[in-house]
Amino acid sequence: MLTSFSNDLSHTNVVYGYKNYTELEIGNLNILFSVPHDGSLRPVEIPNRENDLNGNLKNDKNTRKFTKFIRNNLEILFSKKYGVRMIPFVLYNNLHRIKMDPNRDLENCCHNKNHDGFTAYNDYHSMIDLYFRKNFIFSNNFDQGLILDIHGNSHEEQWVELGYLLKKSDLENDKLSNSLCTSINSMYSKSFLSLEEIIRGENVSLGSLIENKSTIKVVPSPGCKSPKEGNYYSGGFITERHGSFYDISKRLNTIQIELPLWMRTDKYIELSAKHIATAIFDFYQLHSLNSLKI
Repeated sequence: MLTSFSNDLSHTNVVYGYKNYTELEIGNLNILFSVPHDGSLRPVEIPNRENDLNGNLKNDKNTRKFTKFIRNNLEILFSKKYGVRMIPFVLYNNLHRIKMDPNRDLENCCHNKNHDGFTAYNDYHSMIDLYFRKNFIFSNNFDQGLILDIHGNSHEEQWVELGYLLKKSDLENDKLSNSLCTSINSMYSKSFLSLEEIIRGENVSLGSLIENKSTIKVVPSPGCKSPKEGNYYSGGFITERHGSFYDISKRLNTIQIELPLWMRTDKYIELSAKHIATAIFDFYQLHSLNSLKI
């Protein structure tokens, strides 16, 4: 793995993986954005993936650009709040999705476990494990870390879909059971709020904070508790692997954010990203995600 890193945040520190197929912008904030599906590289050494579990071989257009806008807006918000430069980590897959998909398991990430594709896949997940979880969250004794996995969809509902690894059938209940396992188990285990409040609560859930002062529709949220018969992605492999669904001692919480196409168009992308950034900032503050482990 190629690296270029220093503690000087006057410029962006970047870690590159094998052949620059993966790219990690190092931050100093316990938030990491994952952007797995907006790479442009199509090296001939990596055969095209011929099929996909969900039939998705196209990129999520403008999710890289959208995430950069979120990152820049969060830097402004945190700087105003704390008076110092605070920036999240951002991880990009630079390969086109048809070559390698980090949001799939080992058997389905690339064609026949091609060496270059397989290496890039391992780099992507290792960067989260090593640079974010071990070298930052654990080394700096943060009680929690937050991973936001950014995706795009073209569903006809045109809503923002937040994935916590809850099934549609779970969300159909009027109140979420506190015994349910989610990708934010670590956060919930430290909270005085119920799981229902954290995921669909008024003015405290991420869904509510995105909906507030906007016409954006979000599922799940107080305004739309369940997708019912509508299209909905509940969270993929990245959300499952790196969150606290199985193990709260990892101290990581993951949320998959599926953005509708209209929010990623040139007309709306900057305003939409600013609004999402504000919601993430408020969510971070409300749930005391800056706490250190005692």
